Amino acid sequence: MFSDLTDNTILSPCFGERDGEKITKITIHHAAGILSGENLARIFSVPRRSASCNYAIGKDGEIVGVVPEEKRSFCSGSRWNDSRAITIEVSNSTGKPNWEVSDAVIDSLVKLCADICRRYCIVPYFNGTKDASMTLHYMFQATECPGPYIKKNLPIIIDMINNELCIKEEKPKTEKPKTDNSYKVKVTANCLNIRKEPTAKSKKVGEITDHGVYTIVEEKDGWGKLKSGAGWISLKYVKKV
Repeated sequence: MFSDLTDNTILSPCFGERDGEKITKITIHHAAGILSGENLARIFSVPRRSASCNYAIGKDGEIVGVVPEEKRSFCSGSRWNDSRAITIEVSNSTGKPNWEVSDAVIDSLVKLCADICRRYCIVPYFNGTKDASMTLHYMFQATECPGPYIKKNLPIIIDMINNELCIKEEKPKTEKPKTDNSYKVKVTANCLNIRKEPTAKSKKVGEITDHGVYTIVEEKDGWGKLKSGAGWISLKYVKKV
């Protein structure tokens, strides 16, 4: 299978099985030529080259499928890595010494990597070792691939992939502590009515006859709301304690 982002497919005969390994990595390579996606992919259609990749991205950002994802490409010189990685070969745009790649290539690379990460539950990160989810060709062979431009900008590329995936570090929200304005009162009346609403015209829902101490949690128009939720009492007939 290939990503839905694939513009074309030019299959390579050079591939193997993944040795039962799960896809957990992405490996980026760069091609020495300034090539279209199709021309880059055709390089790997020659059996005697014994080389391939899963995807080729041309100088204008065209994505070409070369080896289906479920198969192992012959790309990084490491069977161990190729068994675990989706390998992506990208065209450069300037040649040596920097081997820069175009913005169109970066855009397609980021979107393709994000799609792969999403489908295989890969969190993209690079720590300079083969254990990272993003690996590079030079880790496994004596080569300068993928060149100084991609090496230098890999952290930015990974940030762009994370943005595409909407993976952003969010600080936990801290709720402001609620201010407790409650206070206690002692009832001074022999019989203090409890009203449903803070008005003398409201329905009576109870009464207090024990001269006890009660907690008021809210005030309104000279009335206090009981913490128990029983209702409102007139603050004329209580005193704070």
